[in-house]
Amino acid sequence: MSESFGQEKRNYKRIPFIAEVLLTREGQILKSMILDISLKGMLLDAPDDSVVDAGAVYKVELVLGEDVSIRMEASIVRQDSYLWGMQWENIDIESLSHLRRLLELNLNDADEMHREIAELG
Repeated sequence: MSESFGQEKRNYKRIPFIAEVLLTREGQILKSMILDISLKGMLLDAPDDSVVDAGAVYKVELVLGEDVSIRMEASIVRQDSYLWGMQWENIDIESLSHLRRLLELNLNDADEMHREIAELG
């Protein structure tokens, strides 16, 4: 990989968020830990014993509470031996609402959140 994860230019503010996430692809379930998250993607620890398929789309589930989870589809856009940078490919409106709320609670600038949401459209 030619550029480090900390040096690429991002359009969306990422927040540190440590949580377990489940990735599913072709019947295989992988567990990993999210390190940060944004409106467009997430950075996570590379799952143990996984073969990277950078073009593949994974189903992602982040459980926030007993009845609250964020479900989306994401693909690997950057990777090294320890980290995967993933970008959302598809997210339903309920999950997007939960993601937005999660980010609002963790960002100091509400105006920035509204600007980023406007850029999604």
